[in-house]
Amino acid sequence: MATHDLSEAFERFTAYILKSPVKEHIVKIILFGSQAKATATKDSDIDVLIFTSNGKTTNQRVMDDVYDFMLKEPLPFEVVTAHIDELIAVQDYFLYTALHSGIEVYSMEKSDVKKIMIRDLLHLCEEYLDSSKDALAIQRVRMAIDAAYNAAELATKALILLEQDDLPGSHGGVVNIFSQLYIKTGKIEKEIGSTLHKALKLRNEARYRPDTMPISENARFVIDLAEQLMKIASDATLPLSG
Repeated sequence: MATHDLSEAFERFTAYILKSPVKEHIVKIILFGSQAKATATKDSDIDVLIFTSNGKTTNQRVMDDVYDFMLKEPLPFEVVTAHIDELIAVQDYFLYTALHSGIEVYSMEKSDVKKIMIRDLLHLCEEYLDSSKDALAIQRVRMAIDAAYNAAELATKALILLEQDDLPGSHGGVVNIFSQLYIKTGKIEKEIGSTLHKALKLRNEARYRPDTMPISENARFVIDLAEQLMKIASDATLPLSG
């Protein structure tokens, strides 16, 4: 099949997917590979990456729709699905390459994408916070500190997304950007920023230094911080739930 015919087939495929009931859970559709690079031949696949917002159930429904379309048009589609959370910090090389060299042909409104990301970050924050308390209850202090810091950082990322579109890829970067956006501007008191900085140090020691012996007070310190940041982030995102 000629390359222009494959392009037209992709347009029909996209229209078919976006007319299905699963559309409300489709975040992005990206054409990647040889079709996106304009190096396709008549034997090339049509490589498609679809980000969804509702986990495995939606992914399966998308793949069912893909199969239904391919029954109507027996074309060489290769479709990969990924969850919206993988857009928060892209560490997978395949996803990174597809996002940066592919062609985005559909995207949910940016405000809606961020709303879902922030919601998911706060849900995960709460889960890590509960886990840190459980770990502390059985005196697994290192695990408690590590989980509590994860919770604090997730809430911090939610706050960062309220102010900008991108998230830093490192722990130190999260602390720095948060400080620039919220502490330096006076939106959040300085003590929260300095406490976050100290908590990162405690987390690194608990995780990477067997010669240190973290104590319960260290874990409670980080847990308290995580609870404060989760409340701040939850209060700040209340208008988004309306």
